[in-house]
Amino acid sequence: MRVSDLEFTTEMSTSTWAGHRVEMPKTDALRYVSSNEAAADFIESFGDVEIVLDEKYGHYAVPAFKVERDEYCKLKQAHCEIYGSN
Repeated sequence: MRVSDLEFTTEMSTSTWAGHRVEMPKTDALRYVSSNEAAADFIESFGDVEIVLDEKYGHYAVPAFKVERDEYCKLKQAHCEIYGSN
């Protein structure tokens, strides 16, 4: 499945927080994709990447971003170990 294959509900059009959560590269953040316009913006920024539903956490993982996300998380963990997480 790709970002362009996402389907949207009426609720998503009225509440961004009801959208699909999709991983982003170089961070541990997720982007809410709640409309065709939001999907087009995501695709413009990151490409029409393959997405896989992570049923445990309820978001879409992006295998193409795994290496970048893992590197970011490793650096973030090292920073937390030195300075704490607050």
